[in-house]
Amino acid sequence: MANRELSKVEWLSKAETYCARAEHCAADVRRKLYEWKAPADLFDEIEENLYSNDFINDSRFCNAYVHDKVEYQAWGRLKIKAGLQALQLPEKNIREALDTIDETKYFDNLHRLIEQYRPASSDKTNGDKLLRFLLQRGFTYEDVQLIIRKKDTAADE
Repeated sequence: MANRELSKVEWLSKAETYCARAEHCAADVRRKLYEWKAPADLFDEIEENLYSNDFINDSRFCNAYVHDKVEYQAWGRLKIKAGLQALQLPEKNIREALDTIDETKYFDNLHRLIEQYRPASSDKTNGDKLLRFLLQRGFTYEDVQLIIRKKDTAADE
């Protein structure tokens, strides 16, 4: 196939196809357009068109992102929030999506991670490693301490 420049309509069609396959945000689309070597002067116009035709929806993207990170990667709230902020999504959408987290699933994930990575011995360095691991996963210190205390109390009974 001959290498030729794509028209604005073809670039838009390519971006629509990309968005139709999975949920993406504007930052994802811009990155993809850059990778495809689309003319930079078309980025804004393509993005506006994708928003107006509901191929991109910040609220929908945030909800999908939060769901997937809790369900499949067992991330905590802080890491999820940081990931969404890195994509420059509106704070309102981020807050609303974080409010949709299923608390039962969230704390089940935390319980599972503690059981999976909790060291056999209970010396301080191993406990510190567990705490650092969970904090890196985006769980708050308070949530981690709450669950660890509950587990320790249950073990003492």
